[in-house]
Amino acid sequence: MLMMDQVLPNASTLTLTVSHTHDPAAEKARLDALSAAELERQRAFDERLTFAIWDRATLNANPATDLIVCLETKQTIGFRYEDINRPVVIHHGSKDSRVPVDNVRWLGKIMRKTEVRVLEGEQHGLMAQAKVMGAVLEEISQEWSDWTSVVKQASVSDLRSLARGRKASYA
Repeated sequence: MLMMDQVLPNASTLTLTVSHTHDPAAEKARLDALSAAELERQRAFDERLTFAIWDRATLNANPATDLIVCLETKQTIGFRYEDINRPVVIHHGSKDSRVPVDNVRWLGKIMRKTEVRVLEGEQHGLMAQAKVMGAVLEEISQEWSDWTSVVKQASVSDLRSLARGRKASYA
């Protein structure tokens, strides 16, 4: 990584005009230009930082090898997919070249209460897609909001029924 990518420049390196002027309009224009330059500098820095973090996180990474190691291990990983009994939503890209859609559909069949959503045109790595993750987080937020409103209205016996998977009655 270059030194310029490691050190934030300060405002003195972004001076765009002569700084000793007595004209208020010129001073305002200078400050506006400096603000625009500062915003652009921050945006560029954020972009470089994001790519640097991603490069570091994926350095020497090989997802296929990692998956093979997990699948071929003789020790359990703590659970089996068919033992999961909570509702699960799996999002998968239709153009994923690493994990075939049929494999994900199979996984959805062996897991109870699982919904597989195939996203048209998306590839592998949906967690890096802001649009996709935004929608997922919105859905989780709505589920949480719905749950908290149910909990606020429910009695203790209703909550026990919910925990056991039965429908509760609300007044």
